[in-house]
Amino acid sequence: MRRNPYHFDSGGPGSGLFKSTDGGDTWTDISHAPGMPRGVEGRIGVTVSPANPERVWALVEAADGGVFRSDNAGRTWTKVNEQNILRQRAWYYDHIFADPQNADTVYALNTGMYRSIDGGRTFAAIRTPHGDNHDLWIAPDNPQRMIESNDGGANITYDGGRTWSSINNQPTAQFYRVALDNDFPYNIYGAQQDNSTVRTASRTAGGGITDHEWYDVGGGESGWIAPDPRDSQIVYAGSYDGLLTRQDHRTGQSRDINAWPDNTMGYGAEAMKYRFQWSYPIAFSPHDPKTLYIGANVLLKTTNEGQSWDVISPDLTRNDKSKMGTSGGPITQDNTSIEYYCTIFTFMESPVTKGVIWTGSDDGLVNVTRDGGKNWTNVTPKDMPEWIQINSIDASAHDAGTAYVAATMYKSDDFRPYLYKTTDYGQTWKKIVNGIPAGSFTRVVREDPNHKGLLFAGTEFGLYISYDAGENWKPFNLNIPVTPITDVAFHKRDQELVVATQGRAFYVLDDVPLLYQLNDSVSTEEAHLFQPKSTYRFGGGGRGGGGGGRGGASGVGENPAGGAVINYWLKGRPQGEVTLEFLDSAGKMVNKFSSRAPVVPQGPPPEEEDFRMPPPARVNAAAGMNRFVWNLRYPDATSFPGMILWAGSLTGPRVPPGTYTIRLTVDGKTQSQTFEVKKDPRLATTPEEYTKQVTLALQVRDKLSDTNEGVIRIREVRKQLDEYARRDDKRVADAAKALSAKLTAVEEELYQTKNRASEDPLNFPIKLNNKLAHVLGLVEGSDNQPTQQSYMVYEDLATRVNGQLKALDALMTSDLTAFNKLIHDSNAPAIQAPAKKQ
Repeated sequence: MRRNPYHFDSGGPGSGLFKSTDGGDTWTDISHAPGMPRGVEGRIGVTVSPANPERVWALVEAADGGVFRSDNAGRTWTKVNEQNILRQRAWYYDHIFADPQNADTVYALNTGMYRSIDGGRTFAAIRTPHGDNHDLWIAPDNPQRMIESNDGGANITYDGGRTWSSINNQPTAQFYRVALDNDFPYNIYGAQQDNSTVRTASRTAGGGITDHEWYDVGGGESGWIAPDPRDSQIVYAGSYDGLLTRQDHRTGQSRDINAWPDNTMGYGAEAMKYRFQWSYPIAFSPHDPKTLYIGANVLLKTTNEGQSWDVISPDLTRNDKSKMGTSGGPITQDNTSIEYYCTIFTFMESPVTKGVIWTGSDDGLVNVTRDGGKNWTNVTPKDMPEWIQINSIDASAHDAGTAYVAATMYKSDDFRPYLYKTTDYGQTWKKIVNGIPAGSFTRVVREDPNHKGLLFAGTEFGLYISYDAGENWKPFNLNIPVTPITDVAFHKRDQELVVATQGRAFYVLDDVPLLYQLNDSVSTEEAHLFQPKSTYRFGGGGRGGGGGGRGGASGVGENPAGGAVINYWLKGRPQGEVTLEFLDSAGKMVNKFSSRAPVVPQGPPPEEEDFRMPPPARVNAAAGMNRFVWNLRYPDATSFPGMILWAGSLTGPRVPPGTYTIRLTVDGKTQSQTFEVKKDPRLATTPEEYTKQVTLALQVRDKLSDTNEGVIRIREVRKQLDEYARRDDKRVADAAKALSAKLTAVEEELYQTKNRASEDPLNFPIKLNNKLAHVLGLVEGSDNQPTQQSYMVYEDLATRVNGQLKALDALMTSDLTAFNKLIHDSNAPAIQAPAKKQ
């Protein structure tokens, strides 16, 4: 197999089948043993039967190829099968595997999976979860147990292939490029190798990003994707052989709008009017949302959604006819457009100046126009290797004359990184690879549109970052596995970075502004509080740590943190307490968190899950970088052990949009930063309506806390009364029982004490605290001002609660005082009434 950027040969001189009987020290060519095909041979798959080592199968690419079997260890052969389904596209497949226990059973992998139980003479298909099958492991002690890999992932069977495990639990998508839209939340787009294109949400209001947020947007496995800037429900997506579709998700209509709809499958690049690469570029103009560009050997554009196309450039490639022939080799031709050469591989219009467009070709040319395509200039870097693939161009968002180029030469066995920068429209270039290892070839480079000079580069082995416009690079993989980075995109509005990988799906860095603040002086400070990124009041948020996450399920994408992310540096572990305080724009305390372990109220274990709220999130106080996520909520309502509620909430209200202050105190020293909580831009809720919501929600929460604290006070006093109720002194015992009964009567109005299980409220009517908790949930359930009836119900409940609490206060004063006088006369210690919380 010999492959270069524009052609490959499967088969030719040197191809064959060889055998060694001394551990590989010497080899014998058995390619032309009796029975083997004559003439040129290509790829050969071979397997030896563990059940009978004399039996060998070979799946041979040749003009007279097929499945050949030897029963004497390769001395002679018999052609037993010549089905083309087993040997089509032989360079890509031609896999054959022997059953470890049955000498007559053998498997062949191709687009499908096939099994023979008669020594290879006939094969029957085995259905697998995905096509394009490439490898197989069969358990030596149990052939029913197999692992099969394909272009969708890996599958396991325990019943010989009748059923398989899923491939949908593996984040193994191979994305060529990544595109973003400006929806809120924004969506991420990419084409998956040997799978569909995909649009997925960058975040959801739920516990994770599930397949309900994913769908195909047209095009095919290899293409670029361009959502319409005016309407993201309309998406343009490409694929090989020049396919381009316009899909309207609302109607499900997908229209082919190829620039030249002549199907050239099976031909070489020479047969195409416009030469389109396997993964040709597609992008909208940043200045005119009606203008869509695509790159062939020329640059084309449409302003009428693909109804017609205009060529706006000459051929911007080397146009070398010797590199435009059919591909595959002397036996089997294979023209998928991957080896179509002399094409525009990438382009980008300057976000700064309309009409400044840069192109890069897969044969090593960089061109630029400054007048929308009327005139073009070849500005290829002089020290760049000829025939290199210009994999990406990034036109600076800060200066029209500045651009960055990432190029790859690995297809010619050169694995070095190639990154270049120009600041004068390509008149001069500087190579910028310092810090990137020699073997990490580069696919992409991007500059942060919000921060000049901050660059990211995607390489074969991960991500790199530069703070000085490419002069120096450092690894920046963080939690990304070691994997090829194929593309990088910044979301300017949300200040996030999205990374496409080859085999590990998408990753999102959701706090790029933190990088702007990192410098060497931070590590010398005893403590440093970073400026938090603005956050959205989005979804329901979460408790305790801010929500986010993937909801505990496999195959679910991870949401960003559901709140304000606070980053701070501690040089060493502090001696004392570390606190984080959140204040509103008036300087009033909203919530406070500490590094000290919270006090957890004790109580009997519930029979079922109750409403015992988890303690507040604890502030980390470790040396180095620390992270805290505030869920944008006021403190929760008071709870008590064993509480069971029906359709009610104790969770503290969310703060309204506005400016907030975070105050970090470490060992008595305080520093602060401000940040903004933004409203969901999709909503029409006004500041006045948010204020009404939080005002009522806090009133309900406080009254709910008063109610629950009343229950706590009652239980504390009654616990003491129970001791006196067991006394021999009848007067004291009877008085204790009487007072306890009065307290219980109040408690039973405040809380349904008969509840012992989660669905007991269906049998025992809920009481005042549950009704208040229900109103709190309703008021907080959406981003709207409260309904008029919510106010009315709250006032009714508050009046009833106040009446019960007034009765409780009377019991805690006059009745308890009288009881204490009685026991004082009996020389017994008085009952201590718990203090009311202020």
